[in-house]
Amino acid sequence: MEYWLAWFHEGNDQVKQVAAAAEKMGYAGIAVSDHVAIPRDYTSVHPSGQRHIHAHTRFPDPMITIATMAAVTEQLRFMTYVYVLTMREPFSAAKQAATLAMQTDHRFVFGVGAGWCEDEITVLGHNPRNRGKRMDAMLEVMRDFWDDGMAEADNDFYQFPPTGQFPVPGKVPVWIGGKSRAALRRAAHADGWMGMNYPMAEIRELLDQLNAERAIVEAERGAEPFGRFVMPQTEPDPGIYHQLEDWGIDGTIAMAWTVDDPAFHSLDAKLEAMERFADRFITPR
Repeated sequence: MEYWLAWFHEGNDQVKQVAAAAEKMGYAGIAVSDHVAIPRDYTSVHPSGQRHIHAHTRFPDPMITIATMAAVTEQLRFMTYVYVLTMREPFSAAKQAATLAMQTDHRFVFGVGAGWCEDEITVLGHNPRNRGKRMDAMLEVMRDFWDDGMAEADNDFYQFPPTGQFPVPGKVPVWIGGKSRAALRRAAHADGWMGMNYPMAEIRELLDQLNAERAIVEAERGAEPFGRFVMPQTEPDPGIYHQLEDWGIDGTIAMAWTVDDPAFHSLDAKLEAMERFADRFITPR
């Protein structure tokens, strides 16, 4: 089981120190959250049913944050958890992901999702109602650019002639977040699945659905590397992690400290919490 440190709702300070410490302590990587501009009075409901974020919640740009962390580390990996692709257009997103993949020596996993906050997607100028299909079209364009630097499109969302984008990363691993049937099917055709904050019983059900979708894909194109990543809605516990591993989960989010808890605002408090988690769960040290 891999343990990826959560970097959620944090500011722009402490980034380098936390990344360097995470690598030293044996964390597999750091997962960085994403939102762009949150309407104060949004009405969308998070899949958990809870109101986790507000207009003032801190969300530094994940790509820049990861680049900063990568610059002070050598083996530590990074993922967006998750990058809301449907709030963007595919050209800049493809360029940023490709650049980050190459400049981190391919230590980057591009975790993307269609997004749950329809209010935010609307504020950024996109139609939230067609976001799933539009994300599929975006990923097709982006993969074309990553493959050989050239892409063209003529579909319901994008129409452009043969167009170049260089340099070419070769491959950027794309993991899909979400729990809808469409998200699981989309993930099965990608490089991995990212689940977010679900009860254990629900994780088991989602894995059964995901594995069924994945079996269809592998029957068509053969077995390929595929990541399964989830964050259980429970306190950190060895038994929970062992169960997830038995179910085929490759990695999880390490909640070393409580998000938005003032007790962990200082760097020293974060480092102490990271050390406690590592001593308990990450072996060998």
